Amino acid sequence: MRKTTTTVLLVGALLLAGCSGSQDDSGTAAPSASDNSIAPRSSSLTANLALPVEGYIFSEAELGLLTRAMNDLAQDCMKSKGFDYRPDSTEAPDIGVMDRRYGIANSHTAAMYGYHFPIPKTGRPNTRSLGAAGSIALSGKPLADGSLNPDGGCVGQAKKRLAGKDGGFGPDQVARRINMDSFVRSEKDPRVLAAFRKWSSCMAGQGFRYASPMDAIDDPQFGAAQAGPAEISTARADVECKKKTGLVRTWFDVESAMQQTAIDKNAEELARVGRHKEDQLKRAAAELGESR
Repeated sequence: MRKTTTTVLLVGALLLAGCSGSQDDSGTAAPSASDNSIAPRSSSLTANLALPVEGYIFSEAELGLLTRAMNDLAQDCMKSKGFDYRPDSTEAPDIGVMDRRYGIANSHTAAMYGYHFPIPKTGRPNTRSLGAAGSIALSGKPLADGSLNPDGGCVGQAKKRLAGKDGGFGPDQVARRINMDSFVRSEKDPRVLAAFRKWSSCMAGQGFRYASPMDAIDDPQFGAAQAGPAEISTARADVECKKKTGLVRTWFDVESAMQQTAIDKNAEELARVGRHKEDQLKRAAAELGESR
């Protein structure tokens, strides 16, 4: 599956974390993370980069903890209602959101998958259908548009228990807004646009004509189920030109400054957000019998 960077930001608002290896100069230190065969840190341009807002948004590891606790609570709730519910245990590839924030930035995944995401490891799915009654028990009655109610049923109960009385489940809106707004604004910054032109010139020198990394990753010819040779060649050149032109570091510096300004303006609110985040993680760890 291929995803645009904007989609990654929307889907990965809970996941934003700097993890993956870099060949850029040192910058803001990212949280440590183990290397892995899918997206080695040593192959990425974003390993040492961590945006200021990351302290207020759940990392992949933190989101995993929260999700496991939510699933366990929901499973116990469903059992009390007479349903044999088994949460899907499919594991998403361990790829940090920073690795895709500025388009593809990992030479290993570019060479293996082009602009596509690696296929998740298939785990234990909930093969037994819950039926209509079970679905309502799990997620509550569907909303007016037919979609699942995120606050309904056993899942909703689990989220409320983990969130506590001082806020909602997962990241607060103010941190998510800063994360999204800074990206959109940074795309239009003159320094980033100048870096785009350098990157575009580098790509043209290798026979690939795109005005920006977003144009490359969104190229319709790369819409097949799996990456072909042309896509892989383009993605590899993309990462190499980012490295040669310093685009990732330029973009990161611009966006970091924007985020820090927003954080300073919302310092009191974000202090509360940070406390609420830590409270949720402590509750999740306690539910799973883990220490934090």
